[in-house]
Amino acid sequence: MKTLLKFLSFLILTSAISGAAFAQKNMDVRQYNNTYEIAINDGKSQFKCQAVRLSKDWFITAAHCVVPVCDAACTINARLSNAKDYELEISTKHSSASQAVYLHPKAKEEQVSYDIALIRFPPEKSDYLFKDKKIGYLVTKEEAFSKLNASQKTDFTQAMQGVNFPTVLSLKTQTPKVLRVSLGVASIWDYKTEILSSEDYVFFSPKHNYIYTSNFGIRQGISGSGVITSSGELAAIVSAVASTQRVITFSDGGSTNRNMAFSMFSTFDDSVLSFLKSHIPGLPVKQAGFNYFAVVPDEYRALTENVEAM
Repeated sequence: MKTLLKFLSFLILTSAISGAAFAQKNMDVRQYNNTYEIAINDGKSQFKCQAVRLSKDWFITAAHCVVPVCDAACTINARLSNAKDYELEISTKHSSASQAVYLHPKAKEEQVSYDIALIRFPPEKSDYLFKDKKIGYLVTKEEAFSKLNASQKTDFTQAMQGVNFPTVLSLKTQTPKVLRVSLGVASIWDYKTEILSSEDYVFFSPKHNYIYTSNFGIRQGISGSGVITSSGELAAIVSAVASTQRVITFSDGGSTNRNMAFSMFSTFDDSVLSFLKSHIPGLPVKQAGFNYFAVVPDEYRALTENVEAM
């Protein structure tokens, strides 16, 4: 663990982190149908993260998922669909000669701000991998489709093409604010999706381009997952957790020390939007209006002031 901020001890999610209770309030799993498990392999080790599909060929994830493992060369697989007897993945290779990974220019290892990367699965260089789970081997699309029922064929076809891509939510304010909307994150393990949802104040730091809230179950392996609002917009990308100790003062004059753990997510400012649109020209974007924000409560004002002062 490294102390990277003045008052927060950071833990990027490629390390182990302690979780909080899971919650699934007011969240529809169908809003997360473009969040997928990804595996990044450099030929020596394999790492698990998640990514959100923004178009047929482009996925967004956390930059620290692909740095430094893809600095030289790597293979990236996204797990697209799962039926009773078959699984479907898409695979692409990244190298200096054939780029598939694109980092935001401000991305820095072990920092939440601009922890953003794009992965491209170009049709001419990517492979769709159909696995027969009974025999444990890859088969052709024709072999798999010959044994799938109509519903499964539709699911696999939609998984190959992509449907209902999310709208990116751009948060714009000059001062720290609280988000009024509920947030949820998909935690996917072996195609099984669990929706984690925030139950506390969600703070936005415009200076550092991230949102943070008390940790609600974010843990190792779900970096790069999408942070989705209750209305279905993509508000941020899962990046890290942080911990700090605060002195809580009560109205009777007493006080206590409280350990606090935060989930931290990289958001989309003009710099990130420009980066995304340079690769995905038709990317749908929504500007958050005044109804998305509230004033920071007094008891948390010092916390947000410390963040903005860094």
